[in-house]
Amino acid sequence: MATQSEIKYNRLMEKAEELFIKLGYKAVSMDDIAEAAGISKMTIYKHFSSKEDLFLKVTFSLMEKNSRLIDQEMKNISGVLEKIDFLMNYNMKATKDFSLAFYRDAMSIPYITEKLLEEKYKISREMFERIIREGMEKGEIRKVNVKFVTDMLIMIVGGFAECFLDKINSMEEIDQVVADFYDFLKYGLLGGHGVK
Repeated sequence: MATQSEIKYNRLMEKAEELFIKLGYKAVSMDDIAEAAGISKMTIYKHFSSKEDLFLKVTFSLMEKNSRLIDQEMKNISGVLEKIDFLMNYNMKATKDFSLAFYRDAMSIPYITEKLLEEKYKISREMFERIIREGMEKGEIRKVNVKFVTDMLIMIVGGFAECFLDKINSMEEIDQVVADFYDFLKYGLLGGHGVK
């Protein structure tokens, strides 16, 4: 059975997640979170030294949950291209769960941006390496330097985030940019026909 302290902490995390997802980082105060969770602000500061720390913990927790869900689903998908398709579609759908303010704020505060991108790269590296290795083992993709290809994919994702996410003004623009980005990743310039 959970202790009173654990119950308060879980409620704090749940309400902070809801508020950050809906309103972004900047529009949410520690007072707002304390009120929504039905706890004192002092209780929040027992666990987190700042709003930045709380936001990062909430966002890392969301990344971890999504990573576990993706891993679980990909166990049921046999083909490498199907796994890549699933991963792209999952991420496109997931963008709709977050407000524009969430994305803008996450990409406009250097310390937060740096920490989130570090974590995203770590998770992405593990996923890409696993998919590429599996594809080579099954003969579905040609033999490549796994580290190099993984680094290239991560650089593309990072460059994409830096160039586009802070310039987007609506959720529709996010949907379109993400769809175009994944289309390019999957088909490149040759439309899947290969070089002659």
